[in-house]
Amino acid sequence: MSAHGPTAIPRRAVEDWRETTVDGDSRVTIVRTKTPRNRLDEFLFDLFGTSRERELTFDAVGTTVWRHCDGDHTVAEIAAVVADTHDDERVDPVDETLAHFLMQLKERGLIRFENE
Repeated sequence: MSAHGPTAIPRRAVEDWRETTVDGDSRVTIVRTKTPRNRLDEFLFDLFGTSRERELTFDAVGTTVWRHCDGDHTVAEIAAVVADTHDDERVDPVDETLAHFLMQLKERGLIRFENE
């Protein structure tokens, strides 16, 4: 399932997010501030007037997963909800698809696992 196993419990690590409806489907958008990694990055951000805020918007499947990363659901429970809620062709194999998505969220600092 994931490197953390089916009993791992993911929890959102960011509070700045919103849920909207697009064409009848819910979408979660996370707003993050990009921090310059060094002085050159900071200079270039300022020189080009680049916004430091970034938005990440999930599709319907990502929104379902995000809603359930509340610290109350295990990875296995989230997989079951995703499998029951979304088209098989879109999410199969559910375990692998979910594990990959959760690892991406973790690498970006958007979730953490309760067992860490």
